[in-house]
Amino acid sequence: MSKIFAHSLISLLACLFLTQCSSLPGSSGSRAGTLKKMGYVSVPLQKMKGDSRFSGVFQVNDRPMRFLIDSGANSTDVDQKLATEVGLVRDRSVKVVTRGALGREVSSGRGYGKLQVGPMVASEFPFTIAPNLGKKTSTSSYAGQVGLDALSATGALIDIPSGRMWIPGPRSEVGRSQLPSVLGPRRGLGDKILRMGTAGRLPHLILAGTLKGSPVTWVVDTGAEVSVMAAESFDRFNFPSRATNSRMIDASGDRIPLRHARLQNLSFGEVNVAVFDISIAPLGTVRQYFRDSTGRPVDGILGMDFLTTGGALLDSGSALIYLGRP
Repeated sequence: MSKIFAHSLISLLACLFLTQCSSLPGSSGSRAGTLKKMGYVSVPLQKMKGDSRFSGVFQVNDRPMRFLIDSGANSTDVDQKLATEVGLVRDRSVKVVTRGALGREVSSGRGYGKLQVGPMVASEFPFTIAPNLGKKTSTSSYAGQVGLDALSATGALIDIPSGRMWIPGPRSEVGRSQLPSVLGPRRGLGDKILRMGTAGRLPHLILAGTLKGSPVTWVVDTGAEVSVMAAESFDRFNFPSRATNSRMIDASGDRIPLRHARLQNLSFGEVNVAVFDISIAPLGTVRQYFRDSTGRPVDGILGMDFLTTGGALLDSGSALIYLGRP
């Protein structure tokens, strides 16, 4: 999953990568036509072999780089070698400490440069400069990860079933705005709209639901291949579970085995998920930092499996998820 920054510039990095997973196809209906009429332009996304997550090409100081699209990350990270090659301006007065989902800290830096995707350009954009840890992590196959800061700065919409990112063009309302602007709810982009909140004063997107009549909240994370429920939350619902051969790998390269379970009648407002297969893992560090609007620790992470099956369009800037055909 992701990264959070406290006011002391300490962050939590909890990217998830699974060694075994699967995804189901969705459908986009007339969503593309609606977005084109609104003045959006499409940028193709790709999936690397064996990875169900999306990546896209962004330009950093005019050099194209492939980044993981990670809505569970607060900041946008770039590998330190690439940061040097493209001439990011280092700010050595800032110390950034990231922490993997399993708790280990990693020291990172801060640098500034130009970020561009499609027609949208963000000048003097702040990047987190991530060290090379010398082992496989959740983002080591990419130049880095594009987080919520970049998605918001560019007004990007992530269309899961079509494998495209939609960027405001010069004809769009967002593209013409001189100030930071968001799209807001629109007709023709999905059958259902789910509204998200944030993790308190942190920008991470939280989706609230219910399970067996009890409230459950989830971080929405395109950087997670599959959805993971915290063992600390799962155990109180008395669903059966079984061990698997899959492991979660976090952004620090640490890994932990997963259990598998099947939830029943998980609801998000009007949307009811009758059967939901989910992975189970201890998420103590994530729960320590991520809390919902009531102050409760989050119960888990909704990953690409949920978003793919739901045919989702993610508008992180507006804190909206559109599900299904328009």
